[in-house]
Amino acid sequence: MKIGTQSAAVDRIFGPEKALSVLKGAGFEAVDFPLDNEVRLNLPYPALKKYFTDIGKYAADSGLEIGQTHAPFYGPDKYMTQYDEVIEIQKRAIAATSFLGSEYVVIHPIMTKERKYNNDYERNKEIILKYYTDLIPTLKEYDVYLAVENMFSWDSVEKCICPTACTTAEEMAEYIDELGERFVACLDIGHINLIHQKGYEHVNFAHMIKTLGHRIKTLHVHDNDGINDEHLPPFAGNIDWNLVMTCLKGIGYSGNLSLEADNFMTYFRPEQFEKGQKVMYANAKRLYDMFVQGGTK
Repeated sequence: MKIGTQSAAVDRIFGPEKALSVLKGAGFEAVDFPLDNEVRLNLPYPALKKYFTDIGKYAADSGLEIGQTHAPFYGPDKYMTQYDEVIEIQKRAIAATSFLGSEYVVIHPIMTKERKYNNDYERNKEIILKYYTDLIPTLKEYDVYLAVENMFSWDSVEKCICPTACTTAEEMAEYIDELGERFVACLDIGHINLIHQKGYEHVNFAHMIKTLGHRIKTLHVHDNDGINDEHLPPFAGNIDWNLVMTCLKGIGYSGNLSLEADNFMTYFRPEQFEKGQKVMYANAKRLYDMFVQGGTK
C-alpha cells in the first residue's frame, strides 16, 4: 500500500509537473491524477499520447506512482443530450490513464434526474450498463480498469443528501460482476458517511467493505460531518477511521490509500500549498499506520 492524494488543486494553479513535485516533497508516494481538463483531453491523439506519457515519465522519475485517475463527470443533461461527445471524452480519459502508466480510471455512473432513492431504477440501470459497455473496447485496447464509484444525490424536498445509483454495495457489485473483468470498485469513504435514510442502514462502512470485498481496488479517502460532502482530510470530521481501517484490513485490501480531500487546500494560499500537503500527508500516514496495525489506534 502506498500513500497517495489528488494533484488537482495544485495542478490547477501551477500545472501537473509542479503539482507532482509538491506532492513528492510532502511525502506522498502515489497520485490520483485529474483528467477533468478537457483542453488536455481534446489534443490530437499523437499530442495526447506525448503529453500524458511525458507526465507519467516525470512522475516515475520523481519516484511517484500514478495510482489512479479521475475522468470528467457531468450533470444528467449533458449525458442525455451529448452522449456521443461524453463517450469520446471518456475514451480519451482511458487512453490518457494508460499513457500516464496507471491501471485504474474512476468513471462515475450516470445518474438520471429522477434517480433518487429507488426511483427510476430500471431505466437508469439500462443507461448505466450501455454507458459502461460502450467503453469496454477502449478499456481492453489500453489495458485499463474502470473503477465504479459509490454515489449520492440531493433531495430537494427534504433538503438533504440522498441515495441514488450505486449508493449501495449491492448495486455496485451487480454492475461490476455483470460488466466483467475490466470493472472494479472505487470505494468513496466519505460518501458512505452521508447516507442515513431509513431502508439504507446497510450503507455503512462494515457492510459496504465486506460486500464489495475483492472488487475494491481503489479508494477515495476523505472526511465530513455526516451531512455535507466536505472532502476534508481524515480526522477532520466524524468518520470512525478505526472501524474503516479494520474492515479494509479484514478483506485484505492491497491497493493504495488515496486521499480525495483537496477542499482542504482552499484554506491555503498557493504559496502555502506545500505546507497544506504536508498536513494532509501526516493525517494519511496516521491512517496508514492504523491499517498496518489492523485498525488499532
